[in-house]
Amino acid sequence: MTRSFNHLIAGTVFAQKFGRWPLPEDDPAASVNDLIFGRMIDPHWSALKRALVDKTTAKQQAQRLCPALKVPETLLVFPTHQVRSQQDLYDRLEPFIGTGVIAKPSHASGGTVFLRDGIALDDLRKLYELGTFDYAGIMREMQYWQLPRNVIVEALIPTKGAAAPDDYKFHCIHGEPLLCQVDHARFGQSWSRLFRVPSFEPMDPNDGLTTPVGYTLPDDDRLAEMTAAARALAVPFDYVRVDLYDGADGMYFGELTFTAAASLGIAPSAAGCHRETPTHMEYSRTLMKAFRRD
Repeated sequence: MTRSFNHLIAGTVFAQKFGRWPLPEDDPAASVNDLIFGRMIDPHWSALKRALVDKTTAKQQAQRLCPALKVPETLLVFPTHQVRSQQDLYDRLEPFIGTGVIAKPSHASGGTVFLRDGIALDDLRKLYELGTFDYAGIMREMQYWQLPRNVIVEALIPTKGAAAPDDYKFHCIHGEPLLCQVDHARFGQSWSRLFRVPSFEPMDPNDGLTTPVGYTLPDDDRLAEMTAAARALAVPFDYVRVDLYDGADGMYFGELTFTAAASLGIAPSAAGCHRETPTHMEYSRTLMKAFRRD
């Protein structure tokens, strides 16, 4: 899969979404979506980036960059080529059903299955299917190209209640966290909002988003701790999104994302909008101004 071929295939989808062909990242009119597009179609990815994308190695690499980070405990890893069927996958996961764990592909985005409340065979369909092909072929996100295909089973991050932990997605340019998207109740009535870093004031006060009842930002010390961790993880990169979780017993590593939403995302992600909005445009302007060092 060459860059030019990837440009043709993925560019067609990009044009359908945005009504134009992708621009080079150095074009004055380029958005953050263009920046991401240009990165993802390139087949030349560093060993460090690929190690941070592969979920079997990402946690070790993250703790090397930021030793203070906690990571979810890995309980089991097995290659998908050993899984003969969806039923076989179910049988391998059955000892964990009803316990506080998740199963997910190590070589792809999505497909996460929560085992705590029990699962049916059909709940494993996407996870099983993701093990049967190279994820890079979907939208030419070449950091996934030929990664070893595994299923990883890991413990849930401890929380103070039954809900999933809040996700803090730090958008970083030249190693510096500039914006933080908070994702609350990701698997229920989800809510997202973008905040400026380090003030944690709303990026767009006119975004129309109302804070859900019961949610408050972490205290200043925890926000400072998460910001410092995001900075430590982002230092080697000119563009990356660092995802951290606010657990009951500390700050946990989530993932590093180099091609968020395969270049098609509209921020904030849980707003349910699939067109460019003033909020998304401000998000893009903020990041691209810093990227160009204007």
